[in-house]
Amino acid sequence: MNKLEISISKTISYILRHHPEEFNIQLDSEGFVNLQDILMILNKKYENIKITKEFVENINRISDKKRFEIEENKIRAIYGHSIKKKIEIPEVLDPPNELFHGTSEKAYLSIKQIGLKKQKRQYVHLSDDIKTAITVGMRREKRPPIVLIIDVKKARESDIKFYKSGEIYLADYIPPEFISIYKNNK
Repeated sequence: MNKLEISISKTISYILRHHPEEFNIQLDSEGFVNLQDILMILNKKYENIKITKEFVENINRISDKKRFEIEENKIRAIYGHSIKKKIEIPEVLDPPNELFHGTSEKAYLSIKQIGLKKQKRQYVHLSDDIKTAITVGMRREKRPPIVLIIDVKKARESDIKFYKSGEIYLADYIPPEFISIYKNNK
């Protein structure tokens, strides 16, 4: 993606994940808004280019970070919300038996004591592959992260619920007893 496409993608995420109120945007219970409202905002901000539904779909298609999804004439961020209104995502009844989470050594010291908490987001973010967990874990630090394995099967037996939004799996909280370190880590 070029710089303009990255900027537009981040602007969409900023609106949908964090500050819809700044743009007079109201998310529905599933986090969707009218795509035309977002296009109007984008075309006002980026006035030298015509931004269409197809343009936004292409940005999402070529991005390695699938930040949002479009359904008919609606758009929503698929993860990472920090807004107060809880986005309703249906429980997934057949998640993989293991999911992964990349984190720093410093964060791991806390996680092994208290588990994975959602922090400033609405959900804990998990992936179904180690590569994604590593990529996410390296966002804040440039050295290899600790990759955690979540024992989904045992967690579900203890009534921990899992959700899926796009390619990301989500949970409200993962207690430490369901977390182990990926063996190729340290």
